[in-house]
Amino acid sequence: MRKVSPKAAKKFEAKQIARIQKWQVRRLGRLARLTGWLTTPVVLALRAIIPHSAVETTLHGNIVVARRWARERATLRSLGASSFADLRDIELLQVDRAVRTVQGRATWMAAGIGMVSGVFGIFGLPVGMAATLNLALRTIHRVGLCYGYAAPTEAEHLFVYYTLSLAGYRGPEDKAVSLNAMRDLQAKTALPPPAVIEPPVAEPLDDSIRHHAFAIAHHDFSREITKQLVTVRLLTAIPGIGAVVGLIVDTSYMRSVGRAARHAYQVRWLRDRGRWPE
Repeated sequence: MRKVSPKAAKKFEAKQIARIQKWQVRRLGRLARLTGWLTTPVVLALRAIIPHSAVETTLHGNIVVARRWARERATLRSLGASSFADLRDIELLQVDRAVRTVQGRATWMAAGIGMVSGVFGIFGLPVGMAATLNLALRTIHRVGLCYGYAAPTEAEHLFVYYTLSLAGYRGPEDKAVSLNAMRDLQAKTALPPPAVIEPPVAEPLDDSIRHHAFAIAHHDFSREITKQLVTVRLLTAIPGIGAVVGLIVDTSYMRSVGRAARHAYQVRWLRDRGRWPE
């Protein structure tokens, strides 16, 4: 991949930091607030009917499929790298073109899913939700690959879920909750384990406690993600115009997924290198 000058790389990072900070505090528009208000009763009813365990199982199954569908080798080739170790010294500016390509393809695929499932109205709701969820998880995972994050660990899965919770109709207060959780998760997973711990310093958390914390986070965010997806898909169930509405709504939603993934992993990339203004 073509090298970039340190000056150009630094200028691009400053520009992206400004965009991320603007995105973090951006408030919902009137249409988004109206849509959320109109769909809230149905969303609450469905959340009461569908057990959380089913949602968690669906999320876990979809992220496994999304990881296999992400095509890690193709992602590395697009960045001119042979392994993820080669991405350690790559600059943010160099990753941008590959990430934009991932976002663009996901948006086009979402448009097709929305149009096809919208033709069948409410009968296409389950298939459309599954396809949208899988495409969203695949997009987030592939964006993460571009930035060099490919470890198939429970913590990485959690980071993907946090990122997905940032998409859709999310106000600055809701974004702050997810972003703070992502920062805490990154701080815990990025630090190497201590070598020797002498009393009276507390010992590291047991694996069972850590696993339990991940399970709680899965449970909490599965409810939020379900709310978002149901809100998006309900609009495609309008008789007669479902195809048009599905195209518009799914395209808009996938753009927000791509934007959230790009910004979330940019913040993580910058923090790992000490370049994020805390």
